[in-house]
Amino acid sequence: MFVKKRFIVLFILLALFVNNSLHSMEKVIFDTDFAMFSDDAYALAMLANSGKVEILGATVVPGNVWLNEGIAYLLRFLEIINHTDISVIPGVKEPLMGSRYMSLGAEEILWGNSEYLGAYDRPAPISYTDLGEYSEAPYGGYSKNNPMNIGAVDFIANEIYKNPGEITIFALGPCTNIALFVREYPYLVPMVKSIIYMGGAFDVPGNTTPSAEFNFWFDPEAAKISLRAPFKEQIIVPLDVCEKVFYTKKIYDRIVSGGNSEVVNMFKNLHGPIFEKNPDYKSFVWDSITAAIFLQPDIITKIDERYVDIEDTLGPNYGRSIGYSNSRRRDVDSGEGFPSGTRKAKIVLGVNSDKFWDLFISLVQK
Repeated sequence: MFVKKRFIVLFILLALFVNNSLHSMEKVIFDTDFAMFSDDAYALAMLANSGKVEILGATVVPGNVWLNEGIAYLLRFLEIINHTDISVIPGVKEPLMGSRYMSLGAEEILWGNSEYLGAYDRPAPISYTDLGEYSEAPYGGYSKNNPMNIGAVDFIANEIYKNPGEITIFALGPCTNIALFVREYPYLVPMVKSIIYMGGAFDVPGNTTPSAEFNFWFDPEAAKISLRAPFKEQIIVPLDVCEKVFYTKKIYDRIVSGGNSEVVNMFKNLHGPIFEKNPDYKSFVWDSITAAIFLQPDIITKIDERYVDIEDTLGPNYGRSIGYSNSRRRDVDSGEGFPSGTRKAKIVLGVNSDKFWDLFISLVQK
């Protein structure tokens, strides 16, 4: 009898421990324009492997890739990292200004040719189970799993309603899904704990046009709607900080020297040939920084609060992010001197690269 009672007590304590652990985990919705193995994938692996985050779902938006490409790549990557428990939810098929890609020729007259147009570079595939001749098939083949039978906007709304004040949204691609959530469910916006964007270029040039960073350029109207929405907290990780952190062969060597996880093997298989051909090759890891500052905020070395807006008038500055600092504000309380409707955001401008890479490597090696 004593043994039986002790077993019951232990079972109750274990249940309480598990329940408390689940409640202590940070809840996240991961909104992404997911390419097969790039910064979105690194960020997802970091969050999923951290043991601190419950990813409620990954919603897909066009940007780097079209919707069906993102679904196919994300489903497959979740298989690779053994996280098929994370639901994949399809979002919208195109930016708010539908079929904008048909007018890009006219836009290029204003700002010249760009080296990177993301999904606009190719036709959109009609199915996530067969991406066709213009898109690369997923690494290792197509997933056997399927996305949820619900749209991203409704999924985000449902989760926010069930978990008021508990969810952080990662907006790692264009803001189209987020903007439609704001439009359709404005009363739920204040119930979002925080939103973290990778986007914008405030004090540095853009990377798609001289004025605009890619994510905000791809759908400027959506970015403007989202950034002007009454979220409790908005954090932006722009090019200003992303282009200070370099992925090099030295970092690659550290990653592949530790462990034999599927992600490490992907680094070996996909990046090894690149560094063999050019040991001086380096790149950025944009979205990964959002995951790092979320998991370990002391990585941030410089942050600024500004009232943020997006230029959505067609012209040379289309998609440009603008930050109005408090020092330029005549009346902090009334908002005088700033465009009506702009809201304050925290803009990350510096991170400790050593701390970032230590965290990054420890998590992608798992």
